[in-house]
Amino acid sequence: MKKLPKEQRIYVILIYVLTAFFIVNAIDSGMIELNFTGYNELILFIALIGITESFTVAFKSISFSTSFAVTIAAYILFGPYMCMIIVSIGFLCRVLKVEGRGYIHIFNTPIFGTIFNVCALVLPIIISNYFYMIMGGTYSINKFEYNIFPLIVFVIVYLIVNILIMSVLMGLKTRKNILYCFLGNIKIGFFNSVVMLPIGILLAIVFTEYNYWGLIIVVFTVIMLRYTLLLYSNTKEQLTDTVEALMNAIDARDMYTEGHSRRVAEISVEIARELKLSQWEIEKLHIAAMLHDVGKIGISDNILNKPGKLTDEEYNIIKEHPTIGVKILKKIKNIDYVHKIVEQHHERYDGKGYPHGLKGDEVDIQVYIVHLADTVDAMTSDRPYRKGLSKAIVKAEIEKYSGTQFHPKVANAYLNILKREEKMEEKAQAKVLESSVTQ
Repeated sequence: MKKLPKEQRIYVILIYVLTAFFIVNAIDSGMIELNFTGYNELILFIALIGITESFTVAFKSISFSTSFAVTIAAYILFGPYMCMIIVSIGFLCRVLKVEGRGYIHIFNTPIFGTIFNVCALVLPIIISNYFYMIMGGTYSINKFEYNIFPLIVFVIVYLIVNILIMSVLMGLKTRKNILYCFLGNIKIGFFNSVVMLPIGILLAIVFTEYNYWGLIIVVFTVIMLRYTLLLYSNTKEQLTDTVEALMNAIDARDMYTEGHSRRVAEISVEIARELKLSQWEIEKLHIAAMLHDVGKIGISDNILNKPGKLTDEEYNIIKEHPTIGVKILKKIKNIDYVHKIVEQHHERYDGKGYPHGLKGDEVDIQVYIVHLADTVDAMTSDRPYRKGLSKAIVKAEIEKYSGTQFHPKVANAYLNILKREEKMEEKAQAKVLESSVTQ
């Protein structure tokens, strides 16, 4: 743990302390009773947690696990005390294969990380159990119909607490806004919970009705669910790989704008967050921005990489790249939402853009976001005939053309981003000066 940055170390210890405090308090107050059902049930559900955790489906920084369904079933059947034991030991028994890292298990994972992960599973159970009891929930499968609403509350609270714990850690590690991490994860978590809740209820009912014979149904359900999640993950990964390949192909064609598509995507996402777009809209915008210049693949190298000024005829050929881009992308399934942005990203707010001369509300705000991001990167990037412009000049240009070339709301959003960056730079410079004076 000593290798962790100080703030991460403090946070990890804080979660340890909070978990211990809540466990002791819940037992002392009677919110959690130390009831033990039996070793056979305990071993069975520990095995199920271990198996489902071992077959977690990962996509980028997101993971999908069917173990939450088993957690819900264990909670319904045995109550919080047994559920915490099952989840904790089951997690410790997992053997997870991670691409590039081999197999991960308790014997090759830092002990502080293992304890933290167990706390991130146990603490939500304790807090969720509190709300479950407040809602009138009972631990009786025979009166299960009366516990549906309390169980929904349990799942919601569990989701929020678990994701909050992991999002704070992610924010500290990546230096990203914690709220952004939380909102990004909550959507996936919500999807996972919506799917797992009915599965967990089904597992509890099946186990009650058929006891160990229900194990076959349980295992089959878990395997099929994991297979479905794996297909979803593979589909998303293939789409991401396709977008990356196309983006790299674009940058490889244009020697003067290497990395341009990625930078435009990053700026577009910043503006979209400033405008409070939903996470799903931001994800779609990010993909569209990475592909906005894909049509340049169809433009001759002689024109695309010409160091001097283009002739009118050559410029008219360049102006065809948005239309060419849409023709290319129409051959790819499930990304219809990017077509409009790719085709219209050179349209202007005053109608003087191309290819259709659209203006005002005839163009979606997402298009205007990519248009401004594209222009900003073009201004700040070095070219053969000039160095990249300073932030002050870029700011002045955006202020000048807001309402004509740029959508006023989009321009204002980016100007707000620049103001924040200026303040951060001023604070950083002030700290440097202060430290130099004290020395």
